[in-house]
Amino acid sequence: MKTTNLLFILFFSFILSACGGGGDDDDSESTSTTYNSAASEGELLEYKIDETKLTYSYEIKSSAYGLEGSTGSGTLTKNPDGTYTPSSAINARVLMLPNKVLIGATTLRINGVDKFTLIAGVPEVDNVQFSDIAGTYNYVGLQCLSANCANYTSLYGTYNIDSSGNWVECTYSDYTASPSNCSGRDSGTLNSLDDGRFQIVSGATNFGTGMFYHSPAGQKVMVVDLKDYFGGYGRGMLFGAPQRFATFGTEMDGNYYWNTSDGSNGGNGTIVVSGDTATFPGGSPNTMIANTPWNGFNEVLNGYGMLADEGIYMWVPKIGFGDTFMTIGVKEQ
Repeated sequence: MKTTNLLFILFFSFILSACGGGGDDDDSESTSTTYNSAASEGELLEYKIDETKLTYSYEIKSSAYGLEGSTGSGTLTKNPDGTYTPSSAINARVLMLPNKVLIGATTLRINGVDKFTLIAGVPEVDNVQFSDIAGTYNYVGLQCLSANCANYTSLYGTYNIDSSGNWVECTYSDYTASPSNCSGRDSGTLNSLDDGRFQIVSGATNFGTGMFYHSPAGQKVMVVDLKDYFGGYGRGMLFGAPQRFATFGTEMDGNYYWNTSDGSNGGNGTIVVSGDTATFPGGSPNTMIANTPWNGFNEVLNGYGMLADEGIYMWVPKIGFGDTFMTIGVKEQ
C-alpha cells in the first residue's frame, strides 16, 4: 500500500511539473510595479513597468480627449547609464527612483495628432492618510486653458496640505510667506479615493486627481493630474516635492537625468551639478542662485528649478522666457 501511494505521488508530481503546475519561474522573478500617473496633456493613467522583462504598459483612466480606456504597451531598452528607452517614445527616457517615482513619456493621439506626452507617477499604495502627505510643496507644472489645448503654459508655485485634507495653492507665489493672502491663491479639500489617489475639489469643482509618495523618513513626492480645462487650472500636470531650504554641496551633487514635455527639443538630457554650478549637455557651466524666488527653488538659465532631497529634479522657464514646457527628472543612483 505504501509503495502504491509513493508511485502515485511521484506520477502526480511529474504531471504537475510537465503542465506548469509547479509555478512560473518568470512570474516569480518579475519586478512589476504599478504607478498612479499623470500625463502633461491632462490624462490620468495607470502605468506598469517590469524591469526584469523590460516591458511597460498603461491604461488611461480619465481623459479630456475621449481616450478613457485606451491602452498602450511596449518594450524597454536599458541604457548604459541605468535609464531606459521606451519603444513608444525613443527620444525620451524612462527614469525611476525605485518604489518612489517614475518619469517617462509616450505618444498619444490628441485631436487627431500624435503628441509627445510627458508622464510622472508614484507607486500605487493603500491606506494613505492626510497626515502622511501634509506639508508645503514647491511645484512646477504645465497647463492649457483652451478647449483644443493648442498652446500650453508652464507655471510654478506652492501647494499646502494640512492633516485634515484641506489644501491651499499659490500660483507663482510662496504659501509660507503669506498663507492667507498669497498671490494666485485657491483652496479646497482632498477626498480620498483608493490606491493613494485623492480627488482635488475647489468649491463645487473637481479639477483633478492628486497622487502622493511618502516614506517613514519623511520623503514625499506630489503628482497632480489637472482636468478642469474650463476653470482656472486647465488641463495638464503638476509635479512637486516638499519645500526645504536649499544648501548646495555633496548631497545635491551628481548627475540628474530628465525628460521635457517639449519632445521637439531633444526630449531628454542630463544636468551635472557640482556645488552651485549646473552644466547642461553641450553647454557651459551655469551658476545657480539658491532659494530664489523662495526657499527650495534655485534660479538658473532664466528659470526656476529644484534639486530635492527625494532625488528628483524639476525646472520651468520664467514667465516670458519661453514658458511653454516643463522639465522633470531624477538623480543618478
